Amino acid sequence: MKRRNQITRLLIAVLASLVLVSGCTITENISFKQTGYHYSDFDFTVEDFFIAVLEDFSEFDPENEDIPLMDKAIGDFEKALQYSPTTRNVGLKKLDEHSYEGVFEFSNLQRLITDLGAGENQSLLDIGEHSMTFFLSMDNYDQLVPVIPFLADENFEAFGPVYNQGLSEADYLEMISFMLGEEGPPAIERSVITLRVNTPKEITSFSNGKKVAQRVYEFSFPLIDFLLLAEPITFTVRW
Repeated sequence: MKRRNQITRLLIAVLASLVLVSGCTITENISFKQTGYHYSDFDFTVEDFFIAVLEDFSEFDPENEDIPLMDKAIGDFEKALQYSPTTRNVGLKKLDEHSYEGVFEFSNLQRLITDLGAGENQSLLDIGEHSMTFFLSMDNYDQLVPVIPFLADENFEAFGPVYNQGLSEADYLEMISFMLGEEGPPAIERSVITLRVNTPKEITSFSNGKKVAQRVYEFSFPLIDFLLLAEPITFTVRW
């Protein structure tokens, strides 16, 4: 049960526009309004291979033996969002065996990240009056771990950047193949995180990512960039 709760906290970070350690495709849309609550929607798909890995590493829980691992995690995640003072109108729905979609409104995304464990002095996310900046490197990775306790789980810590600094992508994938089998490397290579930011005014400048419309910015990166964290994962968009 303890480790399943850790998986739930991992999903919370996804909707906080951070990153996820599992084989999946995530698309997160964040819409900033000029007044009132802001809006977010997402779709989330986990590959069958990584579901099997998660279940293999998770402790057996007889009380929930009939509830699929991801279904329970998503259900707990929905409750966590509903209890958060920064969110409202939370709605999550299962699309198929391992695909989900959800929506929620939020008043302060930066406050949400802080409250989830990054702390008052966190440097992961900065929301200004007309800007949004995300920055993750090995220098502030320790701020992410309290937000996503899953990252410190003894069964998964070996897959993350702390234990793989300096490792090349080829060597990392070879290690994954040895540890998880031949399905591991292609599953990781297919995993992509995409964030779209809808701004209340026309975009004036940005770093990294791309401007896809006057008020739409998109930032996308492969999961392996996070797993190795050889370079900072960062972007800024201003409007």
